[in-house]
Amino acid sequence: MDYEQRKAIGLDFIVDEMIADSPYGANKIKALKFHNEHGREALEAVFFNIGKILGYLKSNEEHLDIIRLLLKKLKNISGALKKCGFTYLHEVELYEIKSFLLIQLNLLDEFNKMNGEIHLKNLELVDMEAALDIVDPDKKRISSFSISETKPVLWPELWEIRQEKLRVESIIRNEKDKTRLEKLNIERAKIVTKEEQQETRIKIDMSNKLRPYIDVFEKNIDSIGELDLLIQKALLARKYNANAPVISTKAELSFVGMFNPMVENILAAKGKDFTPLSIDLPAGATILTGANMGGKSVAIKTIVLNACLARMGFYVFAESAEIPLFDGVYLVSEDLQSVSNGLSTFGAEIIKLNELINKSKSEFLLIALDEIARSTNPSEGAIIAKAVSSYLNGISSISILSTHYDNVAEEGMNHYQVAGLRDLDFTAIYATGTEALAELMDYSLVRVSENTKPPKDALNICKILSLEPEILDRIESLYHGKM
Repeated sequence: MDYEQRKAIGLDFIVDEMIADSPYGANKIKALKFHNEHGREALEAVFFNIGKILGYLKSNEEHLDIIRLLLKKLKNISGALKKCGFTYLHEVELYEIKSFLLIQLNLLDEFNKMNGEIHLKNLELVDMEAALDIVDPDKKRISSFSISETKPVLWPELWEIRQEKLRVESIIRNEKDKTRLEKLNIERAKIVTKEEQQETRIKIDMSNKLRPYIDVFEKNIDSIGELDLLIQKALLARKYNANAPVISTKAELSFVGMFNPMVENILAAKGKDFTPLSIDLPAGATILTGANMGGKSVAIKTIVLNACLARMGFYVFAESAEIPLFDGVYLVSEDLQSVSNGLSTFGAEIIKLNELINKSKSEFLLIALDEIARSTNPSEGAIIAKAVSSYLNGISSISILSTHYDNVAEEGMNHYQVAGLRDLDFTAIYATGTEALAELMDYSLVRVSENTKPPKDALNICKILSLEPEILDRIESLYHGKM
């Protein structure tokens, strides 16, 4: 999915809701993508961990705040570790390593306290006190770092050089003879050179001793990032009352009470509520029909959003959901126009659709087509939409196609429509105008059967919006002429 589509379905909105506590969590959030390499066991472990952290938030939020505070203190040492792999580190970099190890020492203790209760899966922090001893040889366990603060027992040669420097500097302070003073300054410069050389040897020695621990550093950094990401996912789930999906073994996608947080936030700002959506999508094609302003696109994007989030290891925004392990989730919508290739919206749709059909021959996909062929002429568009849905209904992937064209769904095909303006007393509301229109729309999804009456939302919208009476009369007569 490109940037515009991620934004359109609300995926970027969800990602932006998460603010990592550590730079490693931030990197995990930046790297979020559709992880089809995550099998069922790994994905279920992520959902298990989110659930455990949610439970810990309820009973021990203060302790989790301590862990989060330690995460906030961590700095990014990736550059220093990379450098350590091939050369020696300078004092600032050794200080960064020491600070990281000191914070991780405390983090390990607090993490173990939490994990002793909730037993997270596939997540552990390794003790690195041996590495800390390398950059903190006197074991003071304070964050400052300086080779100048040494004792004879640590680096005796450096100690002797510095004692000699102090002796010469003492003489220099009391020397009055210019010739003698010049010789003393030259002598001091030679000692300083020896001192710097010895300090470099110590830095090289420390770096050499740290180098075998690089893999352990990287594993811990990955675990810290994963812990941070899990906490952010749990906080997000708590905020929106999200739930863990069931990873289904069947080729069927099912949502009960599904919603889209981005759309919900937009509606809430207007004092309105999001209508929860429930739908079952078996293998093959499902048709979604309804008036142009009836919420089909929102429904499609909400399905795609939650299917993507589940595969990315998020709780879904629904009361419950059963989601199979898709190899890919794809949305084909009006956002696909390719000006650089000289393609119309319709042309771009067809190229993308063909690409997905080829993929579906070897992969299990969720394919969402939002108003396929809407940008071509209506008679051809209806024919194309019907042919595409008929083909997709015969493959093993799961497809959903929204359309405002009539007779696209073949007999026996899974078919939903947006409830829209059905079952309302229009004689009492035709005079209310645009103010009441949004309030009157029912955006829930209704399964269509043989006995389901086709909606007349377009006609009713024309009436509510006070279209010219003579035009309305002609529309009514045409309706009756067809019935």
